[in-house]
Amino acid sequence: MTHLEISQDREHEEKEFSDLNLIQADLIEHVFENCVFIQCHLSGANLTRTRFMSCHFVSCDLSNANFKNSRIRDTIFKNCKLIGIQWVQLDDLTSPSFEECNLNYCNFVGLKLKKTHFFKSSLKEVDFSQADLAESNFKETDLSQVRFNGTNLMKSDFRGACNYIIDPIGNKIRGARFSFPEAQGLLVGLGVVIE
Repeated sequence: MTHLEISQDREHEEKEFSDLNLIQADLIEHVFENCVFIQCHLSGANLTRTRFMSCHFVSCDLSNANFKNSRIRDTIFKNCKLIGIQWVQLDDLTSPSFEECNLNYCNFVGLKLKKTHFFKSSLKEVDFSQADLAESNFKETDLSQVRFNGTNLMKSDFRGACNYIIDPIGNKIRGARFSFPEAQGLLVGLGVVIE
């Protein structure tokens, strides 16, 4: 399927898209339900007011895509590049799942993302300030320079995660699971010296 064929029909259900080059394409006000995207290039695409419902993205590049006023529900991203996305611009982001994804430089400020999976992903310099990430999975994830500020991380799983600094006073961490020696990142904000 080509860019032209996708543009002609705005509603897509149970379709598979493979090896599409949609870099900086306009796919405004499209609806994708139960669709699969494999090795598609959507970096810089304009996906304004587009809906993705129960979709799967595998080995796709959506870096810097514009999701303004869009909706993403029950969608799985596996081995995808999602660099620099402003997730806060979506009207609805419900139950996304990220596995082995690159989400560096993304903005999730204030979003309600309970039970979200970020398994084996890279989240360098992501902003999770004021977000609700209770019961989320950060196992084996790189959290270099991630901003946790007023974030709900209760019962979240950080085992095997690395490079994080989480202030236990400025964030809710009750019941969260951490592994040693990475758990030392909980003490940095307290000014404690570990030798």
